Amino acid sequence: MKALYLKSDNCPVCKDFLPKFILICDEYNIPHEIVDVSNSQKESGQMLVFSVPTIIFLNKENQELIRFSSYFGGYEIRNFLDRYYSTD
Repeated sequence: MKALYLKSDNCPVCKDFLPKFILICDEYNIPHEIVDVSNSQKESGQMLVFSVPTIIFLNKENQELIRFSSYFGGYEIRNFLDRYYSTD
């Protein structure tokens, strides 16, 4: 699994949640990538990202497992990860 964090420089929520995202990825040992959609609009369009912040978790085949967009918190992400790893 890997995680993508899509953000924009002019998004205060993106800046606020980024350290929490990194902490969660570190806790679950998940490689992550941070993508600034203001600099890569083509990539965000290909991934159908219309609002930020957006977090996308991908499996080993780069298929989307789940997406969190706009209104979410650490609880929802941890809940998903706990369920995902408990069925592994």
